[in-house]
Amino acid sequence: LYLSERLPDGGNLLEIRGLAGVFVDDAISAGIYEGVAETGKFEIVGSVHGNWAQDVAQKAVAGILPSLPDNIVGVVTQGGDGYGAAQAFLATDREMPVIVMGNRQDELAWWKEQKDASGYETMSVSIAPGVSTLAFWVAQQVLDGAEVAKDL
Repeated sequence: LYLSERLPDGGNLLEIRGLAGVFVDDAISAGIYEGVAETGKFEIVGSVHGNWAQDVAQKAVAGILPSLPDNIVGVVTQGGDGYGAAQAFLATDREMPVIVMGNRQDELAWWKEQKDASGYETMSVSIAPGVSTLAFWVAQQVLDGAEVAKDL
């Protein structure tokens, strides 16, 4: 929804996935495709596996960019590889798209630099730190004898 509000005309998207073969990667990617289909305004023109790592994402994005249309308006990620995507775009003469960021320090620092310099806007998504809080809560509930749902 963020991209459809931010980019009402839609456009071409690049998807950066997580680790190939991992259920979470497949589920998040399926959700991205559902959202794209729902809006009817966007097209995913390329997809790479960034393994949730900046260096892998940068290399993967740099490798696919020459084969993609020039007008990439957004990069959809699973959180954590936005900085690598930004570095790959910076190494080209392409316009910087809206890159969905994670919550890692390098991503947030880069985003702040860009916002201060040019007003760059995006959003951040990731539950990586929060998942440890959930795990602690589940452990506490189990130790306390409570019944905990299997699918949180």
